[in-house]
Amino acid sequence: MPRIEPLTLTIKVEDEEQKIEFKRLNSALEGMAKYVIRDARVRLEQQDKVVSGNLRDSLQYTLNTGVDQVDLSFDAGAMYWDFVNQGIRGAIDASKAPDSDYQFGTGNFTGQGTLRGGIDRWVVQKPIEGVRDAKTGRFMPRKQMVRMISNKIWNYGIAPSNYYTLAMDNGWNRYKKRMAVAIGLDVSDFVTKYYEGDIDIEITI
Repeated sequence: MPRIEPLTLTIKVEDEEQKIEFKRLNSALEGMAKYVIRDARVRLEQQDKVVSGNLRDSLQYTLNTGVDQVDLSFDAGAMYWDFVNQGIRGAIDASKAPDSDYQFGTGNFTGQGTLRGGIDRWVVQKPIEGVRDAKTGRFMPRKQMVRMISNKIWNYGIAPSNYYTLAMDNGWNRYKKRMAVAIGLDVSDFVTKYYEGDIDIEITI
């Protein structure tokens, strides 16, 4: 599941742990989080994975900050958001998404709805152009098309899009220097306000 691991900052001044409010770091993280959401939405559109817009519009982040810990995570209101990101290994062949946490046929999915129901809604919303039956040459009824697509996906899985993973990597590379500077400035403000003279500061991230 895409996630920025909790960032814990322990500050020691003269061998004593101190609590510092990281206002500038919080601002930098907010900027990165918003950038990641925008980038992920663009990637969904570029990969033609926006049908109803439900997934794209539900992307969200949560930023919890304290005086010595920051926790930033990404997810979405659409329950299938991570399926699209990681892909799903098929029940017969897992090669499309070998590293995914998800696999058809394991019985561990606890959400509502079914694969076939989701495919049926997707076919209606897309919409899919008429597909001819290989044997008869006639256009397939929607139910037959849905059954065919569902069976293929169930057996052979769904390839990952990595729309969220790549967006987070891009966001981290773009903002990591900004965050390092923000941490330094926050610590500098703390030292200027509460200490005088020469002191030793140890920062662990």
